[in-house]
Amino acid sequence: MDTVYKRHVLFILGVFIISALVVTGTQCAKKNPEQEKTYFPRLGNFTDLYLRGSYDILHIVKVRELKKIGEACKIATQRKLAGGKIFSGIGTPHIMYGGACAEDVPGNPNIAPDRKGRNRGYQGTPELGKGDFLIASNPTKFVEKAHNNGCYVLGIGFPMTTNRYSPPNFNDHPDYFIEEMVDTFIYTWGPKEDGLITPALTPVLHLKILPTSPMTVAGYWLVMAQLAHNLAYEDTSGTYSAAEKYIDTLMSRLDEFHYRFSGIIQEAGEIMADRVLSGGRIHPWSGREEFWIESNGTAGGLMGVYALKPDSLTSKDIVLLAAANATPEEETEMARRVRDKGAWMLGIFPFEREDGLSTEPLKKLCDVSLDNLSGDVYGVLDIPGYPGKIIPTTTMMNNYAFWAVVGAYVQAMEKRGEAPYYWMSYHVPGGREYDESIRPLFLERGY
Repeated sequence: MDTVYKRHVLFILGVFIISALVVTGTQCAKKNPEQEKTYFPRLGNFTDLYLRGSYDILHIVKVRELKKIGEACKIATQRKLAGGKIFSGIGTPHIMYGGACAEDVPGNPNIAPDRKGRNRGYQGTPELGKGDFLIASNPTKFVEKAHNNGCYVLGIGFPMTTNRYSPPNFNDHPDYFIEEMVDTFIYTWGPKEDGLITPALTPVLHLKILPTSPMTVAGYWLVMAQLAHNLAYEDTSGTYSAAEKYIDTLMSRLDEFHYRFSGIIQEAGEIMADRVLSGGRIHPWSGREEFWIESNGTAGGLMGVYALKPDSLTSKDIVLLAAANATPEEETEMARRVRDKGAWMLGIFPFEREDGLSTEPLKKLCDVSLDNLSGDVYGVLDIPGYPGKIIPTTTMMNNYAFWAVVGAYVQAMEKRGEAPYYWMSYHVPGGREYDESIRPLFLERGY
């Protein structure tokens, strides 16, 4: 009986084990290996370093600057409610004078739009004094006069600005500091060289690529977010809740972008390098001008980018297209023209929009698509008094995506033993001289 019993037990156990293996095998067969695969970048990956560095700078601003923004916006609100003026005269760097925070940006509450145009910082008009509020970046005689006349001045930093964290040889006015003519200064914590990455094949002192200049844009939107809230609710408590909500949203989107697209960006960089080395050119384009201005001539950026002229494209060329309008029609039409020429195209746009408008037609036209996670149409904050949400992340996310792609391209080029030519900041020692010496070499080679 014992032997029969043991055999019976073993038989049942065998059936159970086989059944479990069959079930497990069936479940595994249903899984798509690609769905389980997570891209994990190696240490030293330029795209990864850039996106992580950008996230860290946002974190620093959140920790160190939000309370100051709350206090400054409290005063701005008090002065505005009492009949005073609020004026923004930042005007720099490239992305700002390109119009990133101008009146026509979808989602700008236009409490104090920052005018587009080179050197459009505060030029003395309107005349500001007691009871007014000015936002500025550079130390100038106009800012100094307004401050002396009783205007509250809020400074917003940009990389290499003349502030107390800039080494003497890294600024334009080493004896003339913005802190001396402001009541509060918001540091944006970019490195003194602006860029985050040292290219391995171009070990030039003070040359770093993949710039942090868009942080000035983030600084502006943080202030506008809090001002819009304060004025809508007549809130003079000194809260920074709206600014915090904006930066939390931006950081969350950057985090998700890094997780979802780092691997795809690496593959795109390889394709771009092969095309450039076979004679292709890189053409950044957006329906808004600031994207092109930021990509072309910014310290830490590539010399080898070209304005998009669709009729002149070849099948070897590369187009980096970023959507920045309230609706995608202009970008979709440009994508069709690019596709007709056979150029390779990477698109940066929201995969899903809050208004339900489909971007699938644009996605089908692109060889590679990156989600800028900014499908809000106008912005991320719902504040009374505006027809839709305000304070966008579009400009920031488009730029994070663009520079991440540039990082992958540069690393792919270096892997092939080639070093693209870069712009070095005029604000750092030897920057202008370096650019002037390199420019003829770039013009001869093309990248």
